[in-house]
Amino acid sequence: MVGAAITLIGAIIGMSAGYFGGRFDDIAMLITNIVLVIPGLPVLILLSVFLPQGPFTIMLALSAGSWAFNARYFRSQMLTLRSRDFVAAAIVSGESHWRIIVYEILPNMTSIAVGAFFSSTLFAIGAEAGLEFLGLGNLSVVSWGTILYWAGNNAGLLTGAWWTFIPAGLCIALVAFAFTMINYAMDEITNPRLRAEQQTAALIKDKKLRNARATPVIRNYEG
Repeated sequence: MVGAAITLIGAIIGMSAGYFGGRFDDIAMLITNIVLVIPGLPVLILLSVFLPQGPFTIMLALSAGSWAFNARYFRSQMLTLRSRDFVAAAIVSGESHWRIIVYEILPNMTSIAVGAFFSSTLFAIGAEAGLEFLGLGNLSVVSWGTILYWAGNNAGLLTGAWWTFIPAGLCIALVAFAFTMINYAMDEITNPRLRAEQQTAALIKDKKLRNARATPVIRNYEG
């Protein structure tokens, strides 16, 4: 849910700034740059300390301070697509700006949106585990972060009690690896450039097979 919120906020701000430009773009990018230069971890710690502890607080803290990078990424892609011919044709035909953004431009940014979602979700998992490891979450809830917190609190590393921290760390690493692989797979499916390269390679391979089958085989007989 945090990954979806981060992606959605970044997409709305970045795409709107890149499409409309002007004063709105300047203000949106000023706010984005301010959020980018503020250290993320101290802000997350402060929000977690002053707000009531719980999963909602961590979700709010992560969503509020982690959308800026996605906003700049979506804005740069919007600036590239904004000048394409199909966007100009949609404007001339009288379509509204939001319809152009949602139905004309956004489908061409599917691979970017999917990649941003998986990257944001992976970041949220690591950040949530880190905050709970520092004791800023609800310690009565069983999670990977609280498991690591209690392992550190009970000196599991010093006493050699590997079963108190290795399973949780291994689960986080496996989830990160799985999300990375899914991200690569979805990029190959949704990225038009990669899909075109795969289709071209398949056509070349098919043509070579047809030429190999059509070439007559000449046999030499002796005697």
